[in-house]
Amino acid sequence: MEFQHLTRHYETVLRARSAWLGEGLAWTAVLPVGGPLSLEETVSRLVGGERPPLVEMEDEEAYEEGTVLLERTGNATMIVQTFGKNHVWESDALGRLSANARVWHLAWEVTRNSRLIHAAHGQVLAEVPHLDPADVRGEDPAAIEAELAALGSVVDAPWPASQAMAMAIVEGRTGARLDQDWFERPHPAVVVGEPE
Repeated sequence: MEFQHLTRHYETVLRARSAWLGEGLAWTAVLPVGGPLSLEETVSRLVGGERPPLVEMEDEEAYEEGTVLLERTGNATMIVQTFGKNHVWESDALGRLSANARVWHLAWEVTRNSRLIHAAHGQVLAEVPHLDPADVRGEDPAAIEAELAALGSVVDAPWPASQAMAMAIVEGRTGARLDQDWFERPHPAVVVGEPE
């Protein structure tokens, strides 16, 4: 299977960090058509034109309510949240982030609300609620046939199989990668208020 080697990596990461990653994660990779976006431009797209200041955060402060961590990795820009309101999965934010770009967004919460979203050029092409391919919707769900098949292979498997597979899909399609030590390093961050 195309994503299997990456899935094992993410199962290891999730099990090692299960105390808090089991409660929630929002991970987005933005892959622009014309080359990487600056972190400042990414934040501006995320919040709708404003440019809140980026600061270096680490330890507990990096994982507080409203904090959005950012990192460039290859041509992709990653947006990571581990606590609080998910600022990316709203259609306005996805539209701005995916302007002249491809976006893969994965999120889950302690309430078991989860989804994988693929957007491009301002449109949500496919959204997979509950990481269940039977529930797929969007403008062009056929655009992610291979990804749906991969998710279908683990849909009934115990935690963290579906989350690990979805993380493998994000990395496989964008080159963005989360490792165990990623969560231990300082990152540029911005505190984002509640979206209007």
